[in-house]
Amino acid sequence: MGLNDTLKCPGMDKTLSTFPIEFDCPQCNAIVEIWSDELKCRCTQCGTVVFNPDPSVKKPDPKTFESKANPIDELLELAMDFGSSAVTILDADHIQIDNQIADLCRETKCPNYGSSPTCPPHVRGPDWLKNNIHKTSQAIMVEIEVPQEQMYSDKRKEISKLLHFIVIQIERAAHEKGLVQSTAFAGGSCKNIQCSEHSYCNFLNGDGICRHPDLSRPSVSGYGINMNHLLKNAGWFKKSNNSFAPTSSHYGLVLIG
Repeated sequence: MGLNDTLKCPGMDKTLSTFPIEFDCPQCNAIVEIWSDELKCRCTQCGTVVFNPDPSVKKPDPKTFESKANPIDELLELAMDFGSSAVTILDADHIQIDNQIADLCRETKCPNYGSSPTCPPHVRGPDWLKNNIHKTSQAIMVEIEVPQEQMYSDKRKEISKLLHFIVIQIERAAHEKGLVQSTAFAGGSCKNIQCSEHSYCNFLNGDGICRHPDLSRPSVSGYGINMNHLLKNAGWFKKSNNSFAPTSSHYGLVLIG
């Protein structure tokens, strides 16, 4: 061992394996520099949170993965690494699909109805899910819990972005492990979450090309998924239904198959 080896900072190995990546801020088009192992960074010009769509966070050692009997365990760990407050695994048999839940978007005249490709009537909907749910064996449910005041502030959009980001990362990791039928769901209109600064959805009303195709997933309600039923099965419903709790939660779902 040479003298330089003994004097080398142990943190250098990690530093040398990461590198800065430049992204365009979706709000003001300024350049935002994010290190390859970082999940996100705030634009210094306008304050918008910009996400790294493929962060190299805790990339698993192939030998470690081969030693695990169930890849679901690794997906659960990734969910927490990417920012979930809580995560659980449920049997797909617990998923209830109700057309009336999806119909509420139209019947209540939701302002997001028809405004984005992630909301009704532009999603494949409950009937499609009923015909394909047999391809799913389990479902990963994630929670982001934040102080209630944040849900009624300008931070709400950032929370929604993070939820979509997490379920997308789980979906991608599942695909890489051969679980190619895995499908992610989140909540809210991607027009409001990702493109609120634009007057129209480019996919629906423009040239047909989504501005941010890798940043959003369809809403659970658009597919008629009964989240209250899943929350009860997960033991989370009592907490989420407590009107005196100082926190609020956003939930996402990834069907694994």
